[in-house]
Amino acid sequence: MKARFLFTVITTLFVLTTNFAQEKLHCPPSECEFQPGDQAYAFGHKIKLRTEPNTTSSVLEELKIGEWVKILEKTPFSWPYKGFDSPFYKVKYNGMTGYILGGLLSAERKTVAGQNYFFAYSREGENIFLNIRTVVHGSYMEKKVSLKNPHFSIRTLGDKGVPNLDGILYIDYLADASNDEDGGIYLFLNHFNLCQAIELSQITDAGVYYHSEKFIFPDDKGGIPNKVLYKMEKGKNLDVATQWLQTSVETRILTWTDGTLSPNIREK
Repeated sequence: MKARFLFTVITTLFVLTTNFAQEKLHCPPSECEFQPGDQAYAFGHKIKLRTEPNTTSSVLEELKIGEWVKILEKTPFSWPYKGFDSPFYKVKYNGMTGYILGGLLSAERKTVAGQNYFFAYSREGENIFLNIRTVVHGSYMEKKVSLKNPHFSIRTLGDKGVPNLDGILYIDYLADASNDEDGGIYLFLNHFNLCQAIELSQITDAGVYYHSEKFIFPDDKGGIPNKVLYKMEKGKNLDVATQWLQTSVETRILTWTDGTLSPNIREK
């Protein structure tokens, strides 16, 4: 039974390595920095490109949300912003060189159903959030998502065969030494609105315990036409020597209607 758990862990690590090699890793500003040569995107409207790395110097230009800059270098200067001590970066924009606060920049742009989305962190006390913005009819809309694990990649999944769904953004957690949550958050796109469908959990304690939740969409193997299948599996190793494993499986068929995925799997 130990071999089964070890196989699960190795498989998970392989999948993570493969997925994250293709996707950009996200982590809080206190842990990660933009690197020289990175392309970053304005997260807000009228972001100021300044002549010096501070909040009082002259403004060279104001950037609209989604406009991009090239990172040249991180400066030793910072400013408190959205719960983090955010550094100023020297950047290149439209032929000009100036400085922008890192907290005002999105590390990447994701596109779902022709709509662009941008991302930035915020923190309130011990809670860390991912703020997601998109532009609709000249102004931006924002979705604020609480994170169980601040280390993740962001994937776009299309509609996966779900009727009346424009597309899906998936916040794919990366378990590490500081956080064993390896699940993620599904955000369903419905007429420009991002609806937080559900946060699913995946936790593995090698050789002892695992808990796995997942969605099986209509386009997936084993999928049900026009429905979303929720599957939860638990396993507990009671005795390695005798291969005594206790498992349970729970499934439920869900329907996406009028911007809601129902029934609520958290309500029995």
